[in-house]
Amino acid sequence: MGLVFLDGRQNSHKYIETLENHLMPFAENIGGRNWLYQHDDAPIHISNATKNYLNSKNVTVLEWPLMSPDLNPIENVWGIMSRKIYENGGQFYSVNALKTAIESAWYNLEPEILQTLIMSMKKGV
Repeated sequence: MGLVFLDGRQNSHKYIETLENHLMPFAENIGGRNWLYQHDDAPIHISNATKNYLNSKNVTVLEWPLMSPDLNPIENVWGIMSRKIYENGGQFYSVNALKTAIESAWYNLEPEILQTLIMSMKKGV
């Protein structure tokens, strides 16, 4: 899946647009309906509008305990990327420079690291 940069403050409506424009096409690309979706309990993720949207698309949302970022592999990915982006005291003086660094870190993630994170998730579920 490609990286998507979101502009401005997010709300349920913008989150649903992101799901519709990015998640759903990606999911269809990788094989239809045999997948689970995981997001945290941020208010925009658990709003009635979001729940109704996901239900209307027959998306199964993976339940998991509050305050358990260790159960979500993407949290580890963000940590890996952050360390890479800011290694050697990296600082950015423009949004575009930061976006470029984020894209570089994203597209250069080693598949083995991602596979290890995925496999650790399966053991924890």
